[in-house]
Amino acid sequence: MNFRDRISKWNIIGRSKVWFSISLAIIFIGIVAMVVNQVRTGFPLNLGIDFKGGTVINITCSSTPDTAKVSKVLVDAGYKNAIIQEGAGNKITIKLSVETIKAEDANTIIDNISKNVAPVITDQTGITSIAPVIGRELEKSGAIALGLALLFVLFYITVRFAFKFALATVLALFHDILVTLGMLALFRVELNAPFIGAFLAIITYSVEDTVVVMDRIRENLRFRGKEEFKGLVNRSITEVWVRSMNASLTTFFASFSLVFFGGPTLRDFSMTLMFGLLSGTYSSIYIASPLLVIWQKEKKPVKSIVSVAPDKSVLKSSVDEGQQGGYITEQTEQIERKNISSKKSFKKKKKSKRRH
Repeated sequence: MNFRDRISKWNIIGRSKVWFSISLAIIFIGIVAMVVNQVRTGFPLNLGIDFKGGTVINITCSSTPDTAKVSKVLVDAGYKNAIIQEGAGNKITIKLSVETIKAEDANTIIDNISKNVAPVITDQTGITSIAPVIGRELEKSGAIALGLALLFVLFYITVRFAFKFALATVLALFHDILVTLGMLALFRVELNAPFIGAFLAIITYSVEDTVVVMDRIRENLRFRGKEEFKGLVNRSITEVWVRSMNASLTTFFASFSLVFFGGPTLRDFSMTLMFGLLSGTYSSIYIASPLLVIWQKEKKPVKSIVSVAPDKSVLKSSVDEGQQGGYITEQTEQIERKNISSKKSFKKKKKSKRRH
């Protein structure tokens, strides 16, 4: 028996309580991490300067600067958590968490980079302060973007499939958002503007996985027969399980490699994407589909009673043929008596009408 044959034997829907318990446990851990961060720092998440405000120093060098040496210069100046981004044309962008920086400190940093890293072109150097107001506007814009994305997903899947399918998909997306935010709070990942793009990418991947599962369920419903809805959904999941895992793991490994080799600029974005991919793949199979089964009401067959002569095939096998024959004869006689009595009553009514 190969791996695909083993998957077809899995009872995923039958263990729905286990999958829900795992998700609730992870979400609970994330919420606890947010509460702890709120008490310690005043923010549930580790927001970067794009949200809290800070200072950005743009520097252009005459040769390619070494970011490791630039980072050392900043650490020596007292800025350990600075973000360094490389740009085209020997440019580097330094983001500091302080809202304002003294002119002396800024000049010292630029002079040390020019001496120890690469000569700095002073005419192309600029210092910009980001106010917290801009950060709040960014938070508002990001929340609106995520809300609109969820509404469009709900509308599309309702039109494409059914409202129950859409509701299960949207709840799975909320699950992904809560899990991802919880893991980011737990690992204290710094969040900046790319975080919003990562979340939109997570929604895209999660919806894509869920739609694949829902589409297979819809296809199997066309040839359902007498199969229970619960069994049909479980069979649909096992049919697309390998495909979903292969697609998600490919992207996950790419994000995982960026976490280690992408530098601080891409690390936070990649970690957000990595947590979201894992959660999205899990929810599309183990959360959305079980929710659909819970909400779907099975249509019970309607029992119809027809007064016909009894059939031998429906009698119990424990009754011998003699008893069966007697039972059939008795039932037949009762039906004949009813027919005779009905005929007599009909004739009497007919005679009474003629007299009148």
